[in-house]
Amino acid sequence: MKNKRTAGNMIFSTIIVMVGLLFTKGSGFLRDILVGIKFDQNLYRDAFTLAFTIPDLFYNLLVGGAIFSTVAPYMSGAISVGEEKRGIKTVSIFVSVISVVMAIACAIGTIFSKPIYSLYALRSAGDGGIDEQTLNLAANASKLLFPQIFFIMLAALCIGIMNSYKRFTATSFGPTIYNICVLLSLVFFAGSSPEKLYMTTGGILVSAIIYFLFQYFMGFDKLRQFKFNFRPNDREFRKLFWRALPILFSSSIVQVNVVILNYFAGKFDSGSIYGFRNASTIWQIPYGVFTVAISTVMTPELAGLYESKKYKEASSLLSRSLKTSMYIMIPASLFIWLESLDVVKAIYQWTSSYTNTNAETASVFLKGFVTAIITASVIHIINHAFYAIGKTRVPFWSSFVGMIMNPFFCWTFIKLGMGPLSLSAAYSLTNFLQMVFLIVIYCRNKELAPTKMISMLIKSVACAVVAFVIVFMLDILLPAQGGKIVQLAIIACKGAACLIVYFGMGLALKMDEALFWINKLSSKFKKRAQKKAEEIE
Repeated sequence: MKNKRTAGNMIFSTIIVMVGLLFTKGSGFLRDILVGIKFDQNLYRDAFTLAFTIPDLFYNLLVGGAIFSTVAPYMSGAISVGEEKRGIKTVSIFVSVISVVMAIACAIGTIFSKPIYSLYALRSAGDGGIDEQTLNLAANASKLLFPQIFFIMLAALCIGIMNSYKRFTATSFGPTIYNICVLLSLVFFAGSSPEKLYMTTGGILVSAIIYFLFQYFMGFDKLRQFKFNFRPNDREFRKLFWRALPILFSSSIVQVNVVILNYFAGKFDSGSIYGFRNASTIWQIPYGVFTVAISTVMTPELAGLYESKKYKEASSLLSRSLKTSMYIMIPASLFIWLESLDVVKAIYQWTSSYTNTNAETASVFLKGFVTAIITASVIHIINHAFYAIGKTRVPFWSSFVGMIMNPFFCWTFIKLGMGPLSLSAAYSLTNFLQMVFLIVIYCRNKELAPTKMISMLIKSVACAVVAFVIVFMLDILLPAQGGKIVQLAIIACKGAACLIVYFGMGLALKMDEALFWINKLSSKFKKRAQKKAEEIE
């Protein structure tokens, strides 16, 4: 009974997180659309996009992935074995140390932004690259984005701690608040001039401060236990730090790859950096909403099961998380591949400043990302499984090898004449190899390895083939033409048809993944209705 109750609570928590992420991704989409509208010149679009890359690299290098992937599992493990006070003390020291380090790093980034961004200008003789005007604008704009990552870090720390207490509702909608504030900054300040570009990034700094304050007050009852305690020599802190260090490197390598990809994107036509950003945003919608939500709820739960030596339950939880994620990602990747150009146009082409050429550039990038929707989801969940059991070095080595392979594949594919497709294809191939590496290493521990994956994949592919045929026929009969509302309606209808056919086939094949959400949701709502009826009586 306890296991069923726990599973039901996890499903409800996952749905809450998904809703929050859906709002976050939706508001993030509006942000990208507004960037295309308000910055009506490719120069300022590229500069605005590029301005985030180095501050984001600093963030990921110093704290990014370690916040959730270290703090949440550590605190969850401490709570599960009745050592909450020990967890609070150690995490307080961890927060204090990285806050001081981040403050120093932000100051360095702000002062030396121009020399740092000049690294983008490095190129071989006769080779294309990002022009000097774009680099200067990006470097100046970043001076206000370096301080904002300090407040983003504080907000993320609040979220990591609250997730340890499984307070997912309190943490799910903070990023949406941040995105809404960013949207307001774009609406009121953005435009194609240096002054308006800098005012926009100033507004984003204020947005980050509001985001932190909102998140802190949402979890004040728990967060007030954590005090500033700068004791880097503490023994327990050192253990946590060495556990976090590989995660820091892993998350920074992800951002290093973004920097590398933006460097290569600068070799193509003007607007390629923004187009690459558009494609990245689109493919990360299903990944960012479903996979991240699943891992967010899974990680602290898995850490508690591992700490309590419940290995069979840990294996079952990981299996369920992987199957659920992959079952959703397969039709998403299929639909995005088939409808890439129409999807880009429907989302981003709101004014004539976003040309058909801009849409075609983003569409080419998007097609190359299709397999990454699936492989990145598997990587994300397996990485968090490693984090939950304290084996953080394996994801680091996977990311390190990926950092080497990614630019090599980019360079090779460009030389082979694949054009802009080279970048996303290189990223997808790198992801596939990383996925294989992680699965092989994790499955060496038979007790923790996921089970019954092959049959699920075979059935999912069969469902996907049928859905592909239906959507392909609809694409011929019903092209996405007409006004913007009509375009969106046609794309929505095709997406709905894809999901209905896919899930219908899953139900016909009696797949657990197709029945999972329906059964759990109906059970949850029935219990709530029964409880209310009993209260009334």
